Parts: sequence; structure tokens; C-alpha cells
Amino acid sequence: MTLRLPTAEVTVLLGEPIVRRRLMAMCDDASAGVRRITADPSSGVLERRRRLEEAGGAAVLLVDRVTDGLDATGRRVVLGALAGLAARGAAVLVDDDDSVAALAVADATLRADPARGLVVEPTVGTAGSVAPLEELYRAS
Repeated sequence: MTLRLPTAEVTVLLGEPIVRRRLMAMCDDASAGVRRITADPSSGVLERRRRLEEAGGAAVLLVDRVTDGLDATGRRVVLGALAGLAARGAAVLVDDDDSVAALAVADATLRADPARGLVVEPTVGTAGSVAPLEELYRAS
């Protein structure tokens, strides 16, 4: 399976947790320019932000449940760092159990559906209109 992610954007993976986990496990983080970021649930916000910053030079960032174990404020702080990483040109794919917090920093969404596979879903455009993610991807 080949998956092309929009560069300089944060894409949030949506769908059933088991399907999202399987998809993230299939992503190759051994390739040059790809970094997978995870966190120990007992680590604090500063440690998680540091790990994200250290990965800032990667072309593709796989952010794999980096907010597990944090309270709502901690999740927002950690996920807030993702926009800065994307602004440097990285394609950022996020799997997070708190989809509301993750969607707050998302430029795009990708739904992992067990029956239909990967499904492009609409995201809010800059003018408040709804534009299909496929159109945004082609424009990137």
C-alpha cells in the first residue's frame, strides 16, 4: 500500500482504534526521512514536546498516540506543537485517542474504515466552506 500525505500539513487519522493502530503499524518508519514519535504514558508534557522538536527535521512524522496518559490541558499543549512541525514542511500523520484535541490542530483528515479502506473525508476550507480533502491534496 502506498500512502501519500500532504506536506506541510497535519493529517489526523480517524476510525476505529484497532484499524488506526494497524494502519500506523503498517507505516514504514525505517525509511530515510521518516520518524515515528511515541511517548511513555508516564512521561510529562515537556518530555513529549522535546521528542517532537527533536524529530522536527524529518520529512514525514508518524505521531503515534503521543498524548496517552495526559490530561486535557497536556494533550492540547503537546498536540499544539504539531502545527509548527508541519510549517517546517513535514507531512504529519497523527493517531490519537483524543480525536477532538487532534482535530483542533488538523489541516486534513483520513478515515481508516475496515470495510472501505482509507476514505478521504471533507475538511473545513479557509473560507469556512467544506472542501473535499482530495481537492486540498491535489492543490498541495
